[in-house]
Amino acid sequence: MKLKYIISFSTLAVLLLTAGFGCQGLSTAQQQATAPVTLEYWTVFDDVDALQKEITNYRGLRSYLNVNIRQLRAEELYPRLVEALAEDHGPDIISIQNRDLGKFLSKLSPMPPSVSDTTVLVEQGKFSKTVTVNTQTVPLVTPAQIDSEYIKVVGDDVVKGGKIYGLPLSVDMMAVYYNKDLLDRSGVAQPPTNWDDFQQDVKKINKYDKKTGKIIQSGTALGTGENIPGSDDLLYILYQQSNLGFVSNGGQALFNQSAGAFDVMNFYTDYANPARDTYSWSTDQGDALDAFVNGKVGFFFGYSYHYPIIRARAPQLDFRILSLFQLNSDQPVNVANYWVQAVPAKSKHQNEAWGLINFLTHSKATKDYLDKTDRPTALRAYIADQKTKPELQPFIDQVLIAKNWYRGRDYAAAKKAISDMLAQWLQPITDLGHINEIQNNILNQGAAKVNQTL
Repeated sequence: MKLKYIISFSTLAVLLLTAGFGCQGLSTAQQQATAPVTLEYWTVFDDVDALQKEITNYRGLRSYLNVNIRQLRAEELYPRLVEALAEDHGPDIISIQNRDLGKFLSKLSPMPPSVSDTTVLVEQGKFSKTVTVNTQTVPLVTPAQIDSEYIKVVGDDVVKGGKIYGLPLSVDMMAVYYNKDLLDRSGVAQPPTNWDDFQQDVKKINKYDKKTGKIIQSGTALGTGENIPGSDDLLYILYQQSNLGFVSNGGQALFNQSAGAFDVMNFYTDYANPARDTYSWSTDQGDALDAFVNGKVGFFFGYSYHYPIIRARAPQLDFRILSLFQLNSDQPVNVANYWVQAVPAKSKHQNEAWGLINFLTHSKATKDYLDKTDRPTALRAYIADQKTKPELQPFIDQVLIAKNWYRGRDYAAAKKAISDMLAQWLQPITDLGHINEIQNNILNQGAAKVNQTL
């Protein structure tokens, strides 16, 4: 039997005479390129099983690479990162909410123009193994590609000073979930397609205790802040649909400066105002998602990530999804709320980390991940395909116009400021002679608190 060694700049086929993959027969450069590397990957809402499957595929030609995935709660991500970095053992890849990029930015490494990628192909012969080691330079995504290949909001979020600080596996935006059985029992034959019909249908679904006046069945979960997921996004949407400024391009709060601000605030909070005929929700109702899962709410405004949660918690619930209602169909509005895969500046394996992120977010693996998780795509190439999927179509119909309203360094504080503002707006005002002044102060205080986070 003849043994052949094929040597080139990038490839070397080595016949190993011993079982297993070791350094025998490899050059010093190849030994270094295939030295064991372990990446620590911290994520929050990403589907870990789907991630693990794609990572396993990636490792098929990179047996020297190990990836440990750790799933954390959103609220513990930043403090854990700060603590880990201080002790010099932080993660190599971290999932960051797009609203929190400003908070994390100083701790992140920008994406390099390219990475060095080494693959190892092991072929088992009758008497021995042949190992082919191939090292090549892989170009990564450029800002120009971000602009042309991704939906607009991604570039707005991840490109800072001409540098890219992360890429998304998917995006998310808001839609309207509804309980079909509840609508049927309330005489709502067809789901609404606009805000006016929505208001009328909410009134039909609402039920109150005749003695106490308390809500026993809610037409919708709207009006409050703290117990509604995305209440800040909903307020932003209503401002934008009313053609009113919510924040400036730089993130400065403007929602206190518009002449029509009172109308928008009243429209939203009227659903939690007992004096209004749309009254259907209060802080006493608990969490909006829990109430919808328990069949107590007709309409729930949520994101696509809520779909598997609702399906898992209430498998018998007959619910459907509508695209978000618009005031002006020629100028549709939606929000972008998603997670970005980034690399901390202190990572000792930035080359391998960016190589894996590139594979997960900008290759065939991205489509496989989206198909497995049923999450909306950030890449324009997959939009047409996702529009054919009933559970995704209401979201994907508005993916191209979704925007991120927050540009500061502390989204949690900004969100709380808006939630507190809504709670204050709902408080009864006894001094009717100064109602405009009081409400102006509420808006000004809310805006000032948001601006303190920039």
